[in-house]
Parts: sequence; C-alpha cells; structure tokens
Amino acid sequence: MRQIRRIELQYEREQLEAEINSLINNFDEEIKEMQKEKYRLESDLKNAEMKLILFFEELILLKSMENRDQELTKALAKCRQDKGQILREINEISKKLREKKNEIDGIKSREEELMTKFHELCAEGSDKYDEIRKFFEKIIKRRTKQKQFDKEPGHDEDEDEENAEEEEEFEEDEDDEEEENNVVSLPQEEYKIDEIEKLRDERMNLYDEKEKIL
Repeated sequence: MRQIRRIELQYEREQLEAEINSLINNFDEEIKEMQKEKYRLESDLKNAEMKLILFFEELILLKSMENRDQELTKALAKCRQDKGQILREINEISKKLREKKNEIDGIKSREEELMTKFHELCAEGSDKYDEIRKFFEKIIKRRTKQKQFDKEPGHDEDEDEENAEEEEEFEEDEDDEEEENNVVSLPQEEYKIDEIEKLRDERMNLYDEKEKIL
C-alpha cells in the first residue's frame, strides 16, 4: 500500500510540476508579448511627442502670422468689393457702348440715306460726278472753335503750338477753296448744287455727332 501510495504521490507531483512549468512558460510568453507591446507604445509615444513639438512650432508660426493674415483678409474683402464695383462699371459701360453702337449704326444708316439722295440729285454718269461727290464728301474744319480756345486763359506754349498746327491744317485745306467754288458756281438747274450742299450740311452734322460719340 505504501508503494502504491508512493507511486500515486509521485505521479501527482509530476503532474503538478508539469502544470507549474506550463504556467511559468505561459507567463514568460505573456511577459515577452507585453514587453514588445511596451516597446511599441514607447515608440508611438515618442512619435506623438515629436508631432506635438511640430504642432507647437506650427502654432507659434501661425500666431506670428495672425496679424498679417487679418490684414490680407481685409485686403481680400476690399479687393472683392472693388471687383464687384468694377464688374458693375463694366456692365454699365458695356450697356452704354451698345447704346452708342446703335447710335452710330443709326448715323451710318442716315448717311446711306443721304448718299442715296445725293445719287438721286447727281447720277454716277454725270460729267461732274467726281467733283460734286468730292464736294459732297468733303469734311469742313471748324476754325472758329479753335480761335475761341486760343482766347481761353491759362493756355501754355505747347497748346499754342497745337493751335498753330491745327490752323496750318485749315490753311492747307483752303487750297481746295477754288475747286469748291467751281462746284458751287455750276448751273443750279442742271446740277442742283444748293440741295447737294444742304445734304452735305446734314452729312456734316451726322459726322459731328459720330465724332462726339467716338
């Protein structure tokens, strides 16, 4: 019985030792895994600290740029306001340009009507057609307006030079006065110069309107 009891106790001892060794091995393995996890956590912590330092540096940089950022924000708001104003002005100008273009188109249409009336009075086959058409299409310069400008106070030498140049241009046009007189002196019954001259005056008025618009 003692021998049997000894064998049983020996067996229980071996079982307990195997169980203890298994627990110890499992514990060691868990310790190793925990050690590895510790290293990973320490690495993550260092990375987080480095990011924190970087964020602090960026925060300091942003703080230093805050005033400038506010200035730029105000400038941007003003630029947007100016842009809106400019766009409104552009729309207004475009509208006026369309109106002026319509006016110029109307003037051109009236000029064509005058040209049609001119051809009714002076056919292209007329022997004096070229001279009369040149008379009709001639642009007469206004020297009276220039003289009035000369009398205005405060004009300088440069303006005097410009005035002299314009008067000189007028004087050069006076060389054609003889040719114009020749056209005016043509027989009224045959060439209807008076009516053509009225058409020319209307054409000059249209020309002045168009120049004013331009």
